[in-house]
Amino acid sequence: MTDTEFILTARKGAVLTVTLNRPEKSNSLHPDLVERLSNALDKAAIDRNTNVVILTGAGRSFCAGLDLELLAGWSAREKVSYLDTVIPLFYQLWTLPQPVIAAVNGPAIAGGFDLAAFCDIRLASTDAIFRQAEIDLGLTQIIHPLYKTIGLARAKELALTGRSISAEEAYRIGLVNHIYPPRELMMRAEEMADLLASKPRAALFETKRLTRELIDMDMGRAMKKMHESVHRRMESEEHSNRVAEMFARLSKRE
Repeated sequence: MTDTEFILTARKGAVLTVTLNRPEKSNSLHPDLVERLSNALDKAAIDRNTNVVILTGAGRSFCAGLDLELLAGWSAREKVSYLDTVIPLFYQLWTLPQPVIAAVNGPAIAGGFDLAAFCDIRLASTDAIFRQAEIDLGLTQIIHPLYKTIGLARAKELALTGRSISAEEAYRIGLVNHIYPPRELMMRAEEMADLLASKPRAALFETKRLTRELIDMDMGRAMKKMHESVHRRMESEEHSNRVAEMFARLSKRE
């Protein structure tokens, strides 16, 4: 199989779109797909021309999670080895320097739910469905950092019941930032990505890093961390240049 049978990548300016490309299997996480996606994220992380990443799925699904066909035939050791490649992929999304926008075009189930949850911004088609189905497979779910987004009570409910929720409900509980008709989803995701990519690159990356690190801090440490971050940004050449540019534009209006 070639790379394009698992993922597709496309660049537009400073935005990289990565598409899970296994539509006949609902973009489930075949080990080779996991490897190719991880490699693509590794390359993006060090690419000075990539400011934002969009993650979406080909066909009618975003991602169906772990490949049940493979799991059904694997030994416990093989399953654990597989899991040991999937879990780091979620963390890789979480720690990627660039903001990641999930364009959830269809069902996001179990590991597919987690892929979306570990992105920074989630946009969903009205056709999207979200479900933490692991409990029905005798597995536990990845609740952190999800519960920081939607609250512990809601996160527990999704994990314990394994029920599906619509895009509308996902928006209501704060899991999804915006919902759009299917035909508009990618256009809106690209608009959001272009907006983010237009921001000062170092400040954009620092903001993502800061929001990630603050999750696990108490208020005192968080305030100190935020103070230190703003301090670093104020000393940066990028900040000085942006202030000068903005001041020049304002001066022309007067």
